Amino acid sequence: MLSLYNTVWHAGLMLALLAWPLLFLLPRRPYRGLRERFAAYPGALRDSLAGSRPIWVHAASVGEVRSAAALLRCIKARWPERKLLLSTVTATGRQTGWENLPHVDAVTYLPLDLPWLVSRSLRRLRPEVIIVLETEIWPNFIHAAHRLRIPLVVLSGRLSPRGAALFKRFQGLFRPALERVSAFGMQDDENAARLLDLGVDPARVTVTGSLKHAPDAAAEPPADLSGFGPGPVVVAGSTHRGEEEVLLDVLPGLRRRFPGLLMVLAPRHPERFAEVERLLRQRELRYHKRTEPTGVRSGEVGVLLLDTLGELPRVYGRADVAFVGGTLVPAGGHNLLEPARCAKPVLFGPHHANVAGIARALLERGGGVEVRGPEDLQAEISGLLEEPGRAAAVGRAAARAAAVDADVLPRSLKLVCRQIPHAASRGPLG
Repeated sequence: MLSLYNTVWHAGLMLALLAWPLLFLLPRRPYRGLRERFAAYPGALRDSLAGSRPIWVHAASVGEVRSAAALLRCIKARWPERKLLLSTVTATGRQTGWENLPHVDAVTYLPLDLPWLVSRSLRRLRPEVIIVLETEIWPNFIHAAHRLRIPLVVLSGRLSPRGAALFKRFQGLFRPALERVSAFGMQDDENAARLLDLGVDPARVTVTGSLKHAPDAAAEPPADLSGFGPGPVVVAGSTHRGEEEVLLDVLPGLRRRFPGLLMVLAPRHPERFAEVERLLRQRELRYHKRTEPTGVRSGEVGVLLLDTLGELPRVYGRADVAFVGGTLVPAGGHNLLEPARCAKPVLFGPHHANVAGIARALLERGGGVEVRGPEDLQAEISGLLEEPGRAAAVGRAAARAAAVDADVLPRSLKLVCRQIPHAASRGPLG
C-alpha cells in the first residue's frame, strides 16, 4: 500500500512538472515555497537553527498555527536554549507564523511526502522531537522520523468519523504509520476511542485536550471600529462560499430593525477576498475594506470586509454577536473559541464536526446557538440585539465554556517532555 501511495505521489509530481507553465496562471500560486517543499532550505533558515537540535512543530494552516501559539510560548519558556521550527502546508499559515509567533526561530513549508524528500529534510534540519497538531498524518514523514529515531508526538489530536473510516479503508497505508507515532495526545474521549478502534496501542494514547482551548496570555485589546458609528456589530468570521450569501440575505432586515448595524465579513481564505467583494458589488451594498483608510460617515457602511490576516480575534472583541463560519456549509467548522473567549454570544451552523467538543460545551452551557439557515440566523441575531442583558449572559456562559480545558498546556507539555532526553530534570511543568 505504501508503494502504491508513493507511485501516486510520483505520478502527480510528474504531471505537475509537465503542467508547470500553467501553474503561473492559477490564483492560489501552488508553487510558492517550492524549494522548501523539496527540502532545499536557504542558508538563513539553517543558520537560525544552528546551535541545537530544534523542536519541530507542524501546524497545517492558519487555525492550527494560532492554536500552537500558547504551546510554542511555553516550550520556549521551559527550554530557552532549544530552537523552535514551525512548518505549515499553506502560505497563509506560514505568513501567520512569521507575523504572530515571535518565539519561533524559523518557519518553513512541510516537505512533499515523498520518501527521498522527507529523509533529506529530516537529515538537514535534525530535529530532536517533532510535534504534529491535529490530524496531519503523512506516512513517509512518519516512517522517516522513525528510521532516524526522532520521536514524533501528535497533540490536540482529532479524528473525525469520516477520517476514521478513511484510515480503516486504507489501513495498509495508515496503520503502520500510526504504529510509529511515539505518543498521541487526543482532544477528547471520542477522538481517542476512534483512534483505539484502529488498533493503536492504548499505552500510547492519552487525552490531553485541544490546544485551541489553551488560555492565551498574549490576548490583545478589541479592534477599533469607532469610525463606523455606534450601531451594533455582527462579526461573521471564517466564512466560506455559500455562507456570505446567507449572511447578506439577512443584512437588510437587520439594518431596518437596527439602524447603523455593521456586519463584519471575514472570509476564511484570503484568495476569496476579491470574490466576496464582487458579491458585495453585485448586491449594491455599501461596504468598506479594512485595508483602506476609514474616512466613512457613521452609519453609511453596512459591511466591513476584513481583508487582513490575524486580526479576526481582535475584531471579535468588538462584536455584539458573533457567527463562526464553515458551519452552514459542510466544511466542519472553525475556531469557536475566539469569540467565546471574548465573552460574545456564539452562533454557528449544524456542520461543526471539526469543533464538536467546544460546540457541545457551548450548547450545554448556554453560550452558543445553533442556526440552520437564514430564518434562524436573523431571528437569533435580532433576539440577542434586542435583549442586551440576555446577550451579555450568553456571552459570559460562552467564556466559561472556553475556560473548561485550561490544563491542556501542562498535559501536552508533559507528553512532549517524555520524548526529550533529560527534559524531566527541569522541574515541574507549568
